[in-house]
Amino acid sequence: MSALKIVAEFYNEYEAEIAKGRLASEGIESVVMNLNSSYPGVQMGRHGIQLMVHDYDLESAQMILDTAESSE
Repeated sequence: MSALKIVAEFYNEYEAEIAKGRLASEGIESVVMNLNSSYPGVQMGRHGIQLMVHDYDLESAQMILDTAESSE
């Protein structure tokens, strides 16, 4: 059983969903967390919208997202 790890944090759902799609296109499952927090402003703070992956995919996911970011 693997744990979920944070691969990236975002300030809005749109960016998180784009990153999730990039990972999915490479065969990496991910989940977006903290979309509907009951705490006002949580998405703008340290614990914003989080993109989570299995711990065994963390390194690959980071490389994919870093590559995508540098090509923009």
